[in-house]
Amino acid sequence: MAGKAKSALILGATRGIGKQIALTFAENGYKVCVAAKTTESTPRLPGTIHDVVTEIEEKGGEAFPARCDVRSEEDIRSTLSQCMQKFGGVDVAVYNAGAISWQKVAETPLRRWDLMNQVNARGAFCLVNLILPHMLEKKHGRLILVAPPVYNRFFKGKTPYAMSKVAMTVLVHGLANELAGVTISALWPATVIESHVTTLMKLPPCYMRKATIFADACLEIAQEESEILNGKALIDEDYLKTKGMTDFSKYRVDPEEEPNRMMPRNFPNLVVKEELDDKQITSKL
Repeated sequence: MAGKAKSALILGATRGIGKQIALTFAENGYKVCVAAKTTESTPRLPGTIHDVVTEIEEKGGEAFPARCDVRSEEDIRSTLSQCMQKFGGVDVAVYNAGAISWQKVAETPLRRWDLMNQVNARGAFCLVNLILPHMLEKKHGRLILVAPPVYNRFFKGKTPYAMSKVAMTVLVHGLANELAGVTISALWPATVIESHVTTLMKLPPCYMRKATIFADACLEIAQEESEILNGKALIDEDYLKTKGMTDFSKYRVDPEEEPNRMMPRNFPNLVVKEELDDKQITSKL
């Protein structure tokens, strides 16, 4: 990477997609803060922030670990402070931390919904709220939230989870109107991505892609110099196609079989006619 090395904060970077995002950014010259809650490896949750940093450093990259429970405003604030001290700033922040429970409303205890809301919606808002002043002062920065496009099928059978994730997408769409120089985008996978969870579920390899596809899409978003992606809810495969990629076979977990796409190929346009009218009242309704 030419010029001054850029820095990236990856929240939720211990394993799976988050770990791969951290590795991919480091391999492409970014100084990386590996932030997550796990500092001790267990059979249920193998791997730590320290393991990821060690792997980055062994490959010649620069990184440091930050213990961060995204439910804690002080943890996120402390993580950002460490980034400022060590890197002098943050060029890219990826919010990959997440809590998941695909259950119906009647099957979801309030404590479970509270957890998903705290980790998904509240944690993402907290990160964005705290990092924005820094990015706006520099008039540059890229924010990426792991969140889906808004469409009805996503709600079915997992409404409590969807509530917490779609709130993140609303943050992306809404905040985009308040930014200049800084951009915020949502990114979601087109297929199942190989992870610790899929390993526990013993999901057949033919259903999955490697986490490298998602990490590569994050990197492309981070390196987009224009503001064209501001406020966009993107799908990894579809976005990479706009960058000229046509062969996705390198991302297959099963080298012989392309996994089925789990996401729709087209999504609804959320813009209404009245939004385009030049009237003050439309911004309030």
